[in-house]
Amino acid sequence: MEFMGIGAAEAVLVLLVTMLVVGPQRFPEIAREGGRWYRTARRYANEVMRDVRGAMQELEAEVQAPTEELRGLHEIRDDFDSSLRKARDDIDSERRKAVRELGADPIEPPPALAAPPSEPERG
Repeated sequence: MEFMGIGAAEAVLVLLVTMLVVGPQRFPEIAREGGRWYRTARRYANEVMRDVRGAMQELEAEVQAPTEELRGLHEIRDDFDSSLRKARDDIDSERRKAVRELGADPIEPPPALAAPPSEPERG
């Protein structure tokens, strides 16, 4: 377990040095005070982490909403494209049917109508 970069071995070393410096009479009082500071720091760290997580969730929600809208737009575009393809296929099918029935492509004008009538030559 590590808190603020201090592992168990470092914590034990700090406790031993503190006991040597302040002595066995004042050590329990110093340890209680250290415990209070530790709990305060731990509580503060938990609050900060909770706030950071909340802010991250808000940011993710803000990013997720436009992403969902874009997915909806892609679905609309795909539906439109498939409808357009179906309409194009239907038109091509009808044109082919007309070519079979009429013997000519209805989109291209018949040869008699394609060229403007020529004027008789005067001579």
